[in-house]
Formats: sequence, C-alpha cells, structure tokens
Amino acid sequence: MSELKSNKMKSKNTLLIVLFILCLSSCSSYKKADITFNNEAISLSGTLYLPEGEGPFPAVVFVHGSGEETRKNSTYSAKWMTSLGYAALVYDKRGTGESDGNEKDWSYFSFDDLAGDVVAAIQLLERHENIDPNKIGLHASSQGGWVAALAASKTESINFMIIKSPSVSTVSEDRIFERSARLKREGFSDSDIEEAVQMQRVEGKTTEGNDTPDTFTDLFEQNKNKAWFARVYPGTSPFTQSLVTYRTWYSTIMNFDPVTHLNKLDIPVIWLFGDSELDQLGPVDQSIATLNQLKEKGKAYKVIQYSGESHNISEKAYEQDVYNWLKTIYPDQTLEFRKH
Repeated sequence: MSELKSNKMKSKNTLLIVLFILCLSSCSSYKKADITFNNEAISLSGTLYLPEGEGPFPAVVFVHGSGEETRKNSTYSAKWMTSLGYAALVYDKRGTGESDGNEKDWSYFSFDDLAGDVVAAIQLLERHENIDPNKIGLHASSQGGWVAALAASKTESINFMIIKSPSVSTVSEDRIFERSARLKREGFSDSDIEEAVQMQRVEGKTTEGNDTPDTFTDLFEQNKNKAWFARVYPGTSPFTQSLVTYRTWYSTIMNFDPVTHLNKLDIPVIWLFGDSELDQLGPVDQSIATLNQLKEKGKAYKVIQYSGESHNISEKAYEQDVYNWLKTIYPDQTLEFRKH
C-alpha cells in the first residue's frame, strides 16, 4: 500500500513539474521577435519584447553603457518593462553580437554613430502596428546617458527617458574624476592626486591643440617615476603610436557635454544615482547639482539618489520609484507593479 501511494505521489509531482515547465514556455507575460534595422550602412540586430494583450503599447529602447554590450545586458530589465505594459527593444551594440561593425565601433566609438543607432531603433518602433508612436522613450545606463541626451536632441519622437548612473558632465571631466577617485581609493595623497589632475589637464589641452606637446612631455618626464604615474598613464613615452591613435580619437569626444543637448529638450526624465561615496566611476555630486540647476529652469526631472548603492544600482533599489514615475506619465497604460 505504501509503495502504491509513493508511486502516485511521484506521478503527481512529475505532472506538476511538467505543467510548470509548460507554463514557463507558453504562459510568459510577453511575446518576443528578433528584428534588424539599419543606421545607414550598418545593420543592427536585436529583440523586441511585447506585452501580452492588445496594443498599441508605450515602448522603451535600451541604450547601452560602455563596453562590448549586446542585447543580453538589458534583457532582464526589458522583460520587466513588458510586465508593466511597455514594449522593449534591446539590440547588440555596433561591433558586437550579430550587429555589423568591428571592435573599434564600440571601443573607439562615435557618439553621433551610437545616437544614430538609437534614433534608427526609435524609427523602427514608430512604424510598428503594436506601438504607440507618441509614447516611446529611452532606458539608458552609464555612458548611455550621454548617448541618450544626444539621440533625444536629434528627434522629436523620444517622449521620456529613464537614465541610471550617468555622468552629467563633459567626458574629460568624467575621466579626470574617475582617475582621481581611483588614486584616492588606493591610498594616494591629495598632493599626488593634484599632480595627476594637473597633468591630465595639460594632456587635454595638448590633445585639443591648445598647448604644445613639449609642455606635456616635460610633465611626463617629471612624473614618470612617481608611484601614482603608472596608475594613470601606460608606457614610458608620451607619444607612442598607440597613445597618438588614442588621443586622436579621444579628441572627438572629450568635450562632449550632455547639458548642451538637455537644454534643447522638454521631456520628463527620471535620473537614478548611487551613493557618491560608492560610485567611483562618475562625478555623482556634480551631476546632481547640474540637474538641480536644470530643474530650476523648468525641466521635468525627478532625481533620486540611493544610499548604499554603487554605479551598478540594484533593481530592487529603484524599481518601485521607476514604476511610480511611469504611472504619473502614462497612468492608463502602466499595469500593476511587479518586481523584477
């Protein structure tokens, strides 16, 4: 008798497992389709996630952070957006995954190219029968904050933005901050850090062509044997071919300032920041101060900072705030709150 009961129990458990697996595969809260779209000669490959039910839906395009990012980096959050009633488009950054381009397209990037890719994705969504073309926004992280600001200034089809851990500063200010924070974290003195900052500013002027290479060479020779130097500059010569190549590219982005483009925009944006003591990759305090100045000028911004969070803010920290904010923008199309 006990053996018979045991077999029945096993059969029941097996049936439950099979039903659970079937539900995972067929009862999901979204539909998805692989897509391609073009920015001039570059073909970009991605995935569009759609909520279940009848559209048209509001939608978001995910904008990459730095590095060799593919659609996989944003898939987790894209699926969460569909649970709230939003379509979500994720794609492989040019030069990665199944998108066209070579490795220089993401490592020696052009903000214009990356922003153009975002605009091309927006245009794809505008033509989609299940997307509301008047309710398309961006979800950007880190470096993506710069790209999102530029993309939104290129088209009137971006209606809102969710931006996480950006640097609301020029690229060169961000770079100097990151290097200084690294030296401070590693125990270097204030005078060491000041020497490094001075050298970076001279290097910047040299890269721009506003100072002579000799000035930078002199500083390079003065500092190359100091302990902090190897943590900031590679090699033993200031003008190796690799450094010249790098500076030629860097000169095209170093003075990029997102504020120039944000000033042109009149759309709601939620800005999410980590703890300024823990996020060592961007000038959090400076960024928040700049955004507060823009708010005083009438920008529809919500700025939130999370104590105890670093540059990679955890989803559980911000998901309720993002949901509440979306509910104020599209109350009739934002479904009930769900956790990631």
